[in-house]
Amino acid sequence: MNSRVFTVGSLIPGRLIVKPQTSEPTDNKKNKIEEIIVEQNGSKIEIHHVKGKLLDAALDQGKQINYKCRKGTCGQCTVKVIKGPGLSAPNELEQKKLKNALTAGYRLACQTEIL
Repeated sequence: MNSRVFTVGSLIPGRLIVKPQTSEPTDNKKNKIEEIIVEQNGSKIEIHHVKGKLLDAALDQGKQINYKCRKGTCGQCTVKVIKGPGLSAPNELEQKKLKNALTAGYRLACQTEIL
């Protein structure tokens, strides 16, 4: 399909100037927003990849996720990461609270940063 772009000057009678439309090649992986998928209490939650705390991103996107203290001490916001591109490494609070569950993919949503 040949698409023409007209400018104001090209609409003057007798002066038809057609500018070729430039398009950069699209890289689907570059433009695709990867989602983070977590599970809590048997429910899968899809979260769009945005920077900040995982819990905040989920709540900002209207996703229901259990939480209480937001300090990493109560464990109410524990989620299992099913798919999680670009997440921070577990911090000291997560290591202390979750211990061996970290190796099974569990994280505290209030402490996990989306990078």
